Amino acid sequence: MMAQAALESAWGQSQLTTEANNFFGIKGAYNGQSVSMPTTEYNSNGQMVNTTANFKKYPSAYASFADNGSTLRNGTSWNPRYYSGSWKENASSYVAAANALTGKYATAPNYGASLINLIQTYNLDQVFGETASSSSSSSSATATSSSSETSSSATTAPVAQKAPLASVKYYHSSGADQVPLSSKYKKYYVYNHIKGASHSEKKYTWQSLGVNNRVNVYLDMRGVKQGTSSSWYRLRFYQNTKAKKFWVYAPALSFAQTYYGSTSGRLTPNVKSAGKLYNHVVGTPTLAKSVTKLKSLKPKKAGYSVDKTALQSSSKGPILWYRVSDGKTKGWIKGSDVTSYPASVAIANAKATKVVAKSASSNLLYDRAVDNGNMQKHYKVAQTNLKIGTKVTVDKIGYKIQDHSTWYRITAPGSNNKYWVSAKCLS
Repeated sequence: MMAQAALESAWGQSQLTTEANNFFGIKGAYNGQSVSMPTTEYNSNGQMVNTTANFKKYPSAYASFADNGSTLRNGTSWNPRYYSGSWKENASSYVAAANALTGKYATAPNYGASLINLIQTYNLDQVFGETASSSSSSSSATATSSSSETSSSATTAPVAQKAPLASVKYYHSSGADQVPLSSKYKKYYVYNHIKGASHSEKKYTWQSLGVNNRVNVYLDMRGVKQGTSSSWYRLRFYQNTKAKKFWVYAPALSFAQTYYGSTSGRLTPNVKSAGKLYNHVVGTPTLAKSVTKLKSLKPKKAGYSVDKTALQSSSKGPILWYRVSDGKTKGWIKGSDVTSYPASVAIANAKATKVVAKSASSNLLYDRAVDNGNMQKHYKVAQTNLKIGTKVTVDKIGYKIQDHSTWYRITAPGSNNKYWVSAKCLS
């Protein structure tokens, strides 16, 4: 308790402590008395937010310590044994008691390690003649001591009384989806379960897991909280399916933009490749499950019919996908696993704004791409009302199979004229 008071109150110097005798950051009201203070918290989706909360105001330091003891002993309304791991009869040492509070009393994933560090640094265990037994002072006392917690420990409050556990619908995948972390991943915690779906919930900072940069992660499951549209994803940092798995909220991930379009014709899959048919395009928010191996497909002289196409953005240009829809054989196949295509240009719907680049003056514009994919009548920029620097809207994206070039269909400003132009002519 001494270590908790030092940690939570910034050694008695926090504003909450000096104004309200609140040494433990406990929220609510004490005998009807409270103070409003700014604090950093995490919402139901694990996102960090700045807010204002009411904290208990005590008449004395003694009242604060007594109330903290009562909180630890009596637990919450939904579980009176919530903090039982820290009780004297259940904890063989202060190390065990401190570790039992991690993920329960406060939001910090290194909370127990911080308490242990304070006790050992200032010899607080000697006050009552207690020592940490060798059996319980394992690496847990130091393994997370270097982790960085984004919220201020001085304003961290005990976990609030929890609502009933969230009901979650889970969608399994084949684990082939690999996506990078988003640019704002550090704003979110990593969990051992979907937040709010388990009483054994634990959260971790990325740094405590050794992640300091945007890395690619492997996904094998999606969960959606019932009554919401919030998607969570189960990830692992290694390709090995036995690697430890964690859950994150969708905004912590960066799924590639994927454009879809309708098409017709037939294609020939490479049945000698190691590719697969999937129920969704791999690397999209829905995640993908394997339908069958291409090696299992029977060769057809006329090929397999297709009805949709998809172009997925990547650093090396669009990744082409087709949806096979031929009798019982249905699924998405990657363009690199196809030996003959339904058209020389794959087209998908898009929505974007681009600017006509200087290079456009030396390139041609085309009026349409017909069903067989060939670009038709061409124009020079000077023959249109387009000018360098003009903003144009994009409604379709095209991918030429032969030279792997990307094209956009743009609308000229002030008119209904549409032109196909090479991606290098736009910025």
